[in-house]
Amino acid sequence: MHKITLFIFLSILIFQPVFAQKTINEGVVKMEISDISSNDPQTASALEMMKGSIFEIYFTEKENLTLVNMMGGLMEMKIHVNDADNVMNMYMDMMGQKYLVESKANESITAEQKEAASKMKIEYDKNDTKEIAGYKCYKMKITSPDMQGMTVNAYITEEVRSNAKIIKGYEALSYAGFPLEYKIGNDAFSMTTTTKSIENKVDVSKFKIDGTGYTKMTMEEFQKSFGGMGF
Repeated sequence: MHKITLFIFLSILIFQPVFAQKTINEGVVKMEISDISSNDPQTASALEMMKGSIFEIYFTEKENLTLVNMMGGLMEMKIHVNDADNVMNMYMDMMGQKYLVESKANESITAEQKEAASKMKIEYDKNDTKEIAGYKCYKMKITSPDMQGMTVNAYITEEVRSNAKIIKGYEALSYAGFPLEYKIGNDAFSMTTTTKSIENKVDVSKFKIDGTGYTKMTMEEFQKSFGGMGF
C-alpha cells in the first residue's frame, strides 16, 4: 500500500510540469490565414491568393516584430514596434518596390480609430474553450454598430503576453488575452487566421532590421500614396 502511495506521489511530481500553465512574456507565434471565402465568385477567386499567408510574431516585454508573407512572397512586410523607444517602423517589399514607413508608436492609432473603438463591444465566454498550439483559449466576440455587420470571433489565451496588435482594424482595442485564432467576417465574407505553433524563446537579433534599399516615408505620406492599406 505504501509503495502504491509513493508511486502516485512521485508520478504527480514528475508529470506536474506538463500540466502547469505556460505563461510566456517572450517568444514566437506563427500563424496563417487558414480559411477565406466570399459569396461573390470574383471576389472569392481574388481572395484565394491570400489563403496560406503567413504571420510570424516575435515579441518581448518591450518590443514586437510581425513578419508577413502574402501571396506566395509577392508581398512581404515587417512591422517593428518598440514601446520603450516609442518607435513603430513598417518595412514593405511589394514586388520589388521597398518602402520604410517611420512613425511613433504612441501615434500609430488615430483619433478616428479611437472613436470607432469606443463604440465597439467586446464579449468574453470562458465556457466556450478550445486548445490551440497547446494553450487553453476561450471565446471573444467583437461587434460594432458602425461596421455593417462585421464581427470578430476569436479564441484568446491569457498565457501569451504580447502587446502586438495583430487584428487589423481593431488596433485601438485592448483584449483580456492574446488571440491565437480569429475569424473576421459578415454575411458576404469571412477570413480565419489560426496559430500553427508557439515558441517560448525569441532571437533578439530579429529586431535589428537592415533598412538599406528602402524608400523612407512618413505615415502621412504612406496613407496619401497607398490609402493606408488598413494602417
